Formats: sequence, structure tokens, C-alpha cells
Amino acid sequence: MCSGVTTFFAGGALLGEYLRGKREKAGLSLKDVSSETMIRLEYLKALESEDFGKIPGEVYIRGYIKGYLRLLSVDPSEALSIYNEERIPQTPPTPPLQINNRPGSSFFSSRTLQFIILITMVLPFILFLTYKKSSNNPQQVNSGNSGIEKVVTMIPSPVTSAEADFTNKHLLEIRAVEETWVFLQIDDNLSYSILLKPGQIRTWAGERKFYLKVGNAGGIRLKFDGEDLGAPGKRGRIAKLTLPRKETE
Repeated sequence: MCSGVTTFFAGGALLGEYLRGKREKAGLSLKDVSSETMIRLEYLKALESEDFGKIPGEVYIRGYIKGYLRLLSVDPSEALSIYNEERIPQTPPTPPLQINNRPGSSFFSSRTLQFIILITMVLPFILFLTYKKSSNNPQQVNSGNSGIEKVVTMIPSPVTSAEADFTNKHLLEIRAVEETWVFLQIDDNLSYSILLKPGQIRTWAGERKFYLKVGNAGGIRLKFDGEDLGAPGKRGRIAKLTLPRKETE
């Protein structure tokens, strides 16, 4: 055995040179190291020549390095670091980016750009023509709600007094002098909720009776079957009434 060695090999040396330098500083031969560490001589030679393929495996290589240097009283961590650096596989260089310079590629890009510009210009015009055609030929939409269709078909058109006499119907006329909300139900069937503005006149016809609820009783004037009834109540008050006042047979 030899005493501790304090001289370190120059940084950047290969592992074989590092080991051989430490051994020679200690004044030992490879046979001396083999005898003391029980490592076969051929494996020690493989370490110093860095012919690692002759050593059974990675575990043995690291173990032999540690045993080799511990005999020389040298910390094996530096030698293991050198070994690890030497064993790192070299990363192949990244191939340069290939730029496609085929003839006609720029022409293709130009044609594509022209096509996109053409579509951008023509598409709004096509959409405009489609919208104009659809607006000029509206289609009748069937809502599928039979209740709504029934109400629409049963709303009576305003009629004159002569027509009321001819059809044997009652005629109700409402004239607004102030803004007034009116709820109207005709023959317990059709109902309306409207907001009348000053000057508006609305006329309805019914077979039996009218039920009215007025938000501003003094804001309207009533005429029933040609008879002026005036306002159904005072201004700003709510009024409820049924016409005719006594239902006739």
C-alpha cells in the first residue's frame, strides 16, 4: 500500500492518462495494483488504454475505477466524472433546413393568392344577390301553433254601422283623447290589450257582448251601436264595464 497522493492530474485529461498518472506518482506498477486489488491485470490494462470493451460491463468498469484509486488513497469521484463525460454519446448535428426551390413553386403561391383574392371579392356580391332574392320572394312560415292561427283568422275587421245592422252584430268604437290602456274581450272569446294614443280610433264588431277594462277612464270616448256613451269614468281612474249593459236576446 502507498501513502495518500495529493497531486492531481491536469484537468481535461482522458481517463487512462489520469489513472496512469496517479499510479506512477505512487510508484506502483500495474502488477502491484492487480496484486493489491485482486483486479485482473488485463482489466487494469484495459482501463488505462480505455479499451472498455474487454471489461465485462458498466458495473465492473466503475467498480474497478473505484478500487484502483482507493488503493492510491485518491477520491474516485473525479475519475468517474471523466469517465461519464467520455461515455456521453455525441449528438449528431441537426441537418440544415431544406428550402424548396423547385421551379414553379413561387408561381403556385401566386396563383393561390390570386384565387383567394377573387373569392373574397365575389363572395359578398353572391351573398347580396341571395339576400335580395329571398327578400323579394318571402315564404309563408307555418308556425305549427294552431291556437295562434285560429286567433289570427278570427280577428274581425272594423266595420261600419250599416254593416253592423246588416250582419246583426254589435259595433263598438273607442276614440282616445289621452294615452289610455284598454283591455277588451269580445263574446268571451277574442281578447285584446292595447295602448291607445290621443286621436286614435278603433272599431270592433261582436255578436253578443264586449267586456272592457280601462286604465284611464277619462281618456277615451265610447260609441256603441251608434250611440255616444262618452267617457266610462273619471280621468286617471280604472273603469270596468260590459256592453250592452243588459244583454239582449
